[in-house]
Amino acid sequence: MSLEDKIRIFKNTKSWSELPDELLVELAEIMTMEEVGDNHIFIKEGEVFKSILIVDIGKLVRTKLSCDDSEKAAILAGTAETIKEQSVVVDEILGTGEGHLGGHATGTMHNFEPNAKAYATVISSGPKTRVWKIPGDKFREIVAKPQYALPVMVFLANEVRAGSKSIRTMLNQLKQGVRGESSSGANDIKVLCFDATSWVVDNFKPAVEEFNKEHMGSDNPLHITMDYTTERLSDQSATFAAGYDAVCLFVNDTANASTIQTLSKLGVKMIANRCAGFDRVDTKAALAYGITLARVPAYSPYAVAEMAISLLMGINRKITRASNRVKMANFSLDAGLMGVDIHGKTVGVMGTGKIGQILCNIIHGFGANIICYDVFESDEVKAMGGKYVSKDEIFAQSDILFLMMPLLPQTKHTINDAALEKLKPGVLLINSSRGGLVDTNSVLKGIQSGIIGGYGADVYENEGDYFFQDWSARNISDPTLVSLLGNNNVLLTAHQAFFTQEAVDAIVNVTIDNLKQFKEGKVMYEHPNTFLPPRK
Repeated sequence: MSLEDKIRIFKNTKSWSELPDELLVELAEIMTMEEVGDNHIFIKEGEVFKSILIVDIGKLVRTKLSCDDSEKAAILAGTAETIKEQSVVVDEILGTGEGHLGGHATGTMHNFEPNAKAYATVISSGPKTRVWKIPGDKFREIVAKPQYALPVMVFLANEVRAGSKSIRTMLNQLKQGVRGESSSGANDIKVLCFDATSWVVDNFKPAVEEFNKEHMGSDNPLHITMDYTTERLSDQSATFAAGYDAVCLFVNDTANASTIQTLSKLGVKMIANRCAGFDRVDTKAALAYGITLARVPAYSPYAVAEMAISLLMGINRKITRASNRVKMANFSLDAGLMGVDIHGKTVGVMGTGKIGQILCNIIHGFGANIICYDVFESDEVKAMGGKYVSKDEIFAQSDILFLMMPLLPQTKHTINDAALEKLKPGVLLINSSRGGLVDTNSVLKGIQSGIIGGYGADVYENEGDYFFQDWSARNISDPTLVSLLGNNNVLLTAHQAFFTQEAVDAIVNVTIDNLKQFKEGKVMYEHPNTFLPPRK
């Protein structure tokens, strides 16, 4: 390839196009081409980055291991496939394709400093990848020449601006003093609570103040500075966490891999979930970026179990419909208000963890027959007469069916079109666990056909855009949610099953203790309430 073609590669490469032609000529003279197939490893995480890589054709994938430090050496000694299986994708670097010279670079910032180590493993993806290499030592010799000082500074500014919007946000926040500084110095932990509605602030604020007072006079005083935002955590709002040590999340905050990467760049070292569920947190990414995870494993299982019974009684005895009629001075009775006795019915409980066990105990008090489905059978449930059956059997036999399972890949859409054919006609379906346990459109089909006699739910699969917010003066654009709200055989509440004073007190106290233990050195797998992926 001619020198002119090599320079054209730079001209088509992000940021490099602004460098003077004289500098590009010198760099073009030292760069060499390498063509590889799929899964070629250019650099491994933790190795010294000795060359700048510019993708011309194909794609490079940058991955970061999601495992314990003790496991990394063995995994990195393996194949590209093994490394990718144990990693999260940081990003992809694309060439512009055959016949269009120039793509994107990686390793540029590393090579300004000798012996800088790679942040991620860089692997080719696809049948053909063409990469140009610039040796780091020769690169440093050239850019250090006095005549290139100013354009190189501009180049560096562009690189930082393109890749580190979050860092600029952090600097702006620190300059503007948007966060109050405590007097506790190094032993201060700064926390930002996302999705902080009124009940969060009303309960956390006095508890944090009390905690700080209690620890002020100790030998090793700890001070928690907690700020609040009503924004939910997302790719867009992650930059709000600039300058904080930890973020506190709730059920509808999203901490995916890219969001966690941003939090890591900002210096966040902990995600404290003020809830038990964590299906919106990419735990592998948190492990890869060294972010400690902690949750509130149980606040009040009685609250959720009791709410499930409330939903059952509300849908069975048509409480909402009856109340509305009475308020309109309609005191008549007709078939539309008729329910059934729970006593003597067969009640199915799918998921017999702590909440499911409490629910079974309440159902036992009704004098109902209890059948259960769970991969782990509970001796407590068996002792009260509960019988474990197969999934098909619990579908076929249940007059009332409670979904009390966590949302996992194997439990998602447990109730779907195929399940409708197996359910006992007229079954009352109750879901106070996770919205994704049902395909809502299948539930609506089941209600329309009469297979499902009523649906009581405290959760909705796509609740994230709506729940915990006031939409009374706005238009709901989700047609499935609108169908639920308009169906007389549906009783829907907005994820309030946990919401008792006892549960909120537990959430606040355990979350504060989780922050305390993190600050005291209980990090990663050492934290007692961690939800990092299980060690292999």
